[in-house]
Amino acid sequence: MNIAAARLLVVSSSLLAVGPVAAGSRAVANRPAPGIAASLPMATANDNREAAGVLKDGVLTLRLVAEEARWRPEGQSDADPTRTIQAFAEEGKAPQIPGPLVRVPEGTEIRMSVRNALPGAPMRLYGAMTRPGDPDAFVEIASGATRELRFTAGKPGTYAYLGGTAGAPAFTFRFGNVDGPLVGALIVDPASGREEPDDRVFVLAMYLGVPDAGGSLTASLTINGRSWPYTERQVLPFGRAATWRVINATSDLHPMHLHGTFYTVESLGTFARDTPYDHDSRRLVTTQAMDPGATMKMRWVPDRVGNWLFHCHIQGHVTGDMREADLSPADRGAMAHMPHDIEHSMAGLVLGIKVLPGDETAAPDLKPQKPRPLTVAINTLPSRYGADSGFGFTVTDPEHPTVPAVAVGDQPPPPPNPSPTLVLQRGEPVALTLVNNTDSETSIHWHGIELESYNDGVAGWSGDTRQTTKPIPPGGSLYVWFTPPRSGTFIYHAHAHGPHQLSSGMYSALLVVPDRKKFDADTEKVLLLGGSGPVSAGFAGAPLELNRSTNPAPMTLKVGTAYRFRLIDISPNDTAIVSVRGDNGLVQWRAVSKDGAELPPIQATTRAASQQISVGETYDFEYVPTAPVELRIEVRVLGSDMLTTELVSVTK
Repeated sequence: MNIAAARLLVVSSSLLAVGPVAAGSRAVANRPAPGIAASLPMATANDNREAAGVLKDGVLTLRLVAEEARWRPEGQSDADPTRTIQAFAEEGKAPQIPGPLVRVPEGTEIRMSVRNALPGAPMRLYGAMTRPGDPDAFVEIASGATRELRFTAGKPGTYAYLGGTAGAPAFTFRFGNVDGPLVGALIVDPASGREEPDDRVFVLAMYLGVPDAGGSLTASLTINGRSWPYTERQVLPFGRAATWRVINATSDLHPMHLHGTFYTVESLGTFARDTPYDHDSRRLVTTQAMDPGATMKMRWVPDRVGNWLFHCHIQGHVTGDMREADLSPADRGAMAHMPHDIEHSMAGLVLGIKVLPGDETAAPDLKPQKPRPLTVAINTLPSRYGADSGFGFTVTDPEHPTVPAVAVGDQPPPPPNPSPTLVLQRGEPVALTLVNNTDSETSIHWHGIELESYNDGVAGWSGDTRQTTKPIPPGGSLYVWFTPPRSGTFIYHAHAHGPHQLSSGMYSALLVVPDRKKFDADTEKVLLLGGSGPVSAGFAGAPLELNRSTNPAPMTLKVGTAYRFRLIDISPNDTAIVSVRGDNGLVQWRAVSKDGAELPPIQATTRAASQQISVGETYDFEYVPTAPVELRIEVRVLGSDMLTTELVSVTK
């Protein structure tokens, strides 16, 4: 699959959807047009709980139709935006988004009748054949025609079927226009029966309308046919494992992040093939990047009571910006003052999770210990990006009072690091006082840290019915406490849903180590990728900052010393390729961990020093230089020519 090409299409289209927005009254222009459009059937959201068709004696009989429909992904009232799209339905039933769930045991014969009721264009149908299969194989069905298909379900796994009417190849280059919702899940269970009776299937789908005269377009990114805050809320019992299957049926990459705990990746694949992992190959993550067409089976244990989120970490895919064309001008302007109104300023690929009360006595941060006090000030950096301000932090540690920087010769003292690395100790409680020195409210999320819900940092959501986290007002403060239970590379960053705080520097690295008094900053090399100012809030293309600079100072390493490179991507929207190379090509490094969790031995291998990393992911690698050499750390934005370079000198 050509990921770069798929991303280029999404960048071109998503750019049109970025701008100041609000939630409220809907633009009349986006209501269904009178006449034919208004007479179309209304599509329903499919929660993928009930399988379609009739399964009898090892044969599934299913009659599908592809037809035009109306769709309301953001509410069901007449005031909510209505899209005219293409969708699948079972014959005689309402169309569904995603399409009817095909779920059968391994070895089932599937007899599928597909009628193309879409006017005008033929439809290419992908995935309606034995799984695993050829992702490029399709059948073409003329408008008004019906095709009878027979195939065997094949190996157990998570798959999908999809249609395209915008031209070939339908999937790799599907913009997600009217045919974006033309997709359904195809799940093959073991012949012996379902392994997890209560597992859930979540299909990510996309719709992009036609730009209006001002360049705005209607846009919807959905999970099982709904955009936040209308996505299905997950209410889960404490301590009972949850198994989810996630299918990315959009044309963009989505790094899917779970707040507050880790999940195990049990399989990864595409809509046509699936690769299950055995016990020794499964890795823990908090964020898994899913390419266009990718599928994932994940398992996690809700072990902290309260409210949590599972969402794409690309800012443009979860903010209200995509609603711009649905709103009146007055509502658009209002949203600039509502960055923490979680019901309105967030949108798109977000699931809300509520974990019910249970036995929490084993939670490591409930042990009565004296916490380590720290103060984190959130600061404005005037004129950091031309006429625009940036943001940064100052960390105050009573154990190590800050020593003012001094001038060296005739050189002025260096400015303080605007994104200081916060080093915590595994198992040591920490009490953080967050002080907001900026002129706008904000909140800070402790990305990847296992902690109580109230301290997670999503204003208006984190917590429970007793207490919900509030945004930190200008001049205000917030008290946060937790005990990090594991060592690793994590992040602390703004979780405001306005576009500029994260893009302009309100983020930094959070490292948890076994013994902070033995931490050696000279051998622990943080490579922190972030936005380069307000321009990074969109998809227009901008270089990434590396450790808060697009022209970072050179690095010096010594032969024979073991270094740990800690890669972090907390840019607003960009996936990057990070590489370390010399004149003879890439050097070798050894993979150590992902998202703060150690990799299983089968994945902790020595490899060429090049890693794709998406928003919200972290990777750790060990590198031991063996000879003096001049190297370059290169950070290239995926799908573009944007490059940030840091020079590295290896000396004896």
